[in-house]
Amino acid sequence: MKKTLIIVDHPQFDCSKVNRRWVEELKKYPDEFTVHNLQSSYVRHVIDPSKEHSLLENHGAVVLQFPLYWYNCPPLMKSWFETVFTPDWAYGKQYKLEHKKIALAVSCGSAEEDYTEQGRHHRPVLDYLNSLVHSIEYVKADFAGLYTLYGANAAATSSKNQTEAADLIETLRKSAEQYVEFLRGLQTE
Repeated sequence: MKKTLIIVDHPQFDCSKVNRRWVEELKKYPDEFTVHNLQSSYVRHVIDPSKEHSLLENHGAVVLQFPLYWYNCPPLMKSWFETVFTPDWAYGKQYKLEHKKIALAVSCGSAEEDYTEQGRHHRPVLDYLNSLVHSIEYVKADFAGLYTLYGANAAATSSKNQTEAADLIETLRKSAEQYVEFLRGLQTE
């Protein structure tokens, strides 16, 4: 079974509570998951499409992990799509990602109820990510779902109360474990 590739983009990864905790959990399973952090791999933000093509071709499922950033993915992840989904590799003469499972893992600053018709953002998270889903489908890959943690802004602020801090640690622990299970559900022979 090929390992699952998790491509991470967080513009302030060192300050992240959620995405960093997810990555810490994934690193416990090096035989199952490869974590590829775009920010540390491309400090000058110049993405190498050949390297990315090789990573994609040599892994099973792929997960794009990032915080919801102005109702979209962060800029380097957007650049990744533009650089990696090249003509005659991703579409055109060849569809190298055809039938490859690609999922999204997103941390959202606001609470889950904010991403409803009645909530302050007026629509579900997936509505904001439709351009990414359509890009995945355009290259004939299989969109394999969305893993989301809501309320990340609460995780980012330091808690003055020990009970709140303990609750936050427990929430992040559970989320990281559930994330691993979500990823395992994507793995193929």
